[in-house]
Amino acid sequence: NIGNVYIELKDYINVLKYLTEAKKLALEVHNKEILKQTYIGLSNYFFIKNNIDSGIFYQTQHQQIIDTIYAGTTTKQIAELQTKYETEKKEQQINILHKENVIQKLTINKTRTFLGIGVALFLAAVGFGFVLQKSNKLKHAAILQQQAMQQQQLATEAILQAEENERSRIARDLHDGVGQMMSAAKMNLSLLEDQINLNEYEKAAYEKAIALVDESCKEVRTVSHNMMPNALIKTGLASAIRAFIEHIETPALKVQLYTEGLNEMLNKNTEIVLYRVLQECVNNVIKHAAASTLDIALIKDETGINATIEDNGRGFNTNNKNNFTGIGLENMQKRISFLQGTIEWQSSPGKGTLVAIYVPTG
Repeated sequence: NIGNVYIELKDYINVLKYLTEAKKLALEVHNKEILKQTYIGLSNYFFIKNNIDSGIFYQTQHQQIIDTIYAGTTTKQIAELQTKYETEKKEQQINILHKENVIQKLTINKTRTFLGIGVALFLAAVGFGFVLQKSNKLKHAAILQQQAMQQQQLATEAILQAEENERSRIARDLHDGVGQMMSAAKMNLSLLEDQINLNEYEKAAYEKAIALVDESCKEVRTVSHNMMPNALIKTGLASAIRAFIEHIETPALKVQLYTEGLNEMLNKNTEIVLYRVLQECVNNVIKHAAASTLDIALIKDETGINATIEDNGRGFNTNNKNNFTGIGLENMQKRISFLQGTIEWQSSPGKGTLVAIYVPTG
């Protein structure tokens, strides 16, 4: 009920939070009625967010729960009817034993019934053969399609792996090469301060040079960390995103992060792709949105991971395809597709931007 109220209030982060919690509790206590209402609430939420795939998924779950409830009731009714039928059948058989003419009629009817059953079985066998043949053709086509998708998946994975390897190499070179040289340059400059006499103007220039070298060292470390964060390798996605946000030096932008269900490490490819996409989303907000608030939510349940990134910035026209290539949205879409997930943008000029991501983990 709280989740549905938040839908009316358009507070979509809390909608997803409370409906996800409701689904979890309903599954724990096996309450199909509450689970039915929760699934329709999640379906409405994702349709509002234009996440069609997730909306259809939860709508299907809602219908399946209804079917399960209906099936239980129907089974009970059938059992009662079957018991009543058997009782009446026994009573009828007792009466038939006393009437020879009725027995003869039953014999004729039984013969006709067997004949009808035989014809029905023959027709069923023919129909089953036709269905089986068609099913085999569909299975063969599905296998070929699956093999093609697997080849495409392997090619995409190889490209992403090569990209991450190159990022790691560049990060190491920056940290161990350029970073060490900048630190050495700063140390050598510092040693010169006591060995040379500088006037006031020269000393100011010298201190400025030291400050520039120090700032360059920090910049090299920041770039190296963003290219291959240690938190992503050691503690997982939530910690890496939190560490990335903490390094954002933009006082004008207030960033809030909410995570749920990410206590354990995910698949390596899933974590890397989601980190890169979220990193790109945040960078786009900083560079292009001119926003003052940025809300990020990461929620994992038994079906997958839902992520939302919402800002109150200037927004953009999602119907203009040039925007997708200009700020890297097409590249983000390809990365999420590699994980068999979906990513959608809801935005318009002057009304901020909402990015909704869903990645299955099952």
